[in-house]
Amino acid sequence: MKTNTLDFDAQALRERILDLAMRGKLVPQDPNDEPASVLLEKIKTEKAELIKEKKIKKTKALPEITDDEKPFDIPDSWEWVRLGDAINLVSGRDIPKKNHLTHPQEKSMPYITGASNINEEGKITITEWVNNPSVVVNQGTLLLSVKGTIGKTAVLNIPCAHIARQIMGIENIYNLDDDYQKYYLQSYVGELQKKAKSMIPGISREDLLLAIFPLPPLSEQSRIFYSTICRTSDFVEV
Repeated sequence: MKTNTLDFDAQALRERILDLAMRGKLVPQDPNDEPASVLLEKIKTEKAELIKEKKIKKTKALPEITDDEKPFDIPDSWEWVRLGDAINLVSGRDIPKKNHLTHPQEKSMPYITGASNINEEGKITITEWVNNPSVVVNQGTLLLSVKGTIGKTAVLNIPCAHIARQIMGIENIYNLDDDYQKYYLQSYVGELQKKAKSMIPGISREDLLLAIFPLPPLSEQSRIFYSTICRTSDFVEV
């Protein structure tokens, strides 16, 4: 049964659904799922191969997750992981304003300067281009705003783009579900904002690398996303 959007706090409902999803309480557990521990080993193997092939840079080892850091219990088939151990994190870099283009040229590349390029629905708008890109992210990369406005997310839906320092790119290593990662980051925005430093709020690369999140089996990640969408739409008039 649908309820008029004026009768309840839609944002609170969305946050509650996300909270249940992150705890493994939104969809039934399937004992036939390959456990997340196996997925994590595959991610480590793939990451080591990409480093060997010099496709990504090697980063320092991250500390083990302590019991005190785990905010809640998760299903036995899930794993708590550091975000930096599951993905490749790309830090953006600014290009001087004088080198910005207002229209694309033959060899130019879209330039994503910050949160202003990402709307509330997670859509990306390109308003500037550059001829000399140095930090390039490819289609499918999950973008996160980390300076000024913190926590806006979008999946890059164009072939490639240069990102400024207000943006970080989260690159998939081993077919993690993009939508699940996006929902995790949205559920974690409050914690990210608490970490923001200086007069202009911002979070560091280390803040993201050290962040912990619950990793479900790969097949469950998709089930969680679709269940989240369906349950939200059950209560919100469209």
